[in-house]
Amino acid sequence: MEMTQRQRSLLVYIAQCLAGTAIGYYLYTLYPTIGAWCLISIILVLAPDRKDAMTLAKTRIKANLVGAAIGLIIFFIHPVNLLIVCVGITLSIVACELLKLQPATRSAAIAVLIITMHESGKHFWDIALERAGGVLAGCIIGMLITWAFHTVIIRSKKAIRKIVK
Repeated sequence: MEMTQRQRSLLVYIAQCLAGTAIGYYLYTLYPTIGAWCLISIILVLAPDRKDAMTLAKTRIKANLVGAAIGLIIFFIHPVNLLIVCVGITLSIVACELLKLQPATRSAAIAVLIITMHESGKHFWDIALERAGGVLAGCIIGMLITWAFHTVIIRSKKAIRKIVK
């Protein structure tokens, strides 16, 4: 029984998520704060649809960085509370609209939450910067995974075409 294109795409996406989870979890064991947010960002960057995987990964990375920047800015301007978090999410949605990053608006909003939510009594800036670093690292790792899988799939398709000819 031959697999359909949809089934193959699903298996590739699962493999990408498992690779990302393994890398993110390893970073989590080394650096818990950075690793946890890195892991979440990796999964947010990966896309189940191979057709536009690279484009969507780039869009999600841009949105994640927009959200992280907004999170850091609002974190600096005012102590975090419900109103400030809501303002940050609103700003991330508007920024994504203006920057034509609509498919990844959710990623930007989540990045705002990652940066601004913290435990009482912790050093606020240290936590915010560590989380921003985790988001950035997760974006880079997610993009590298997407690129690696995309490259392997394209090369294998070319090799199969040569064999068939």
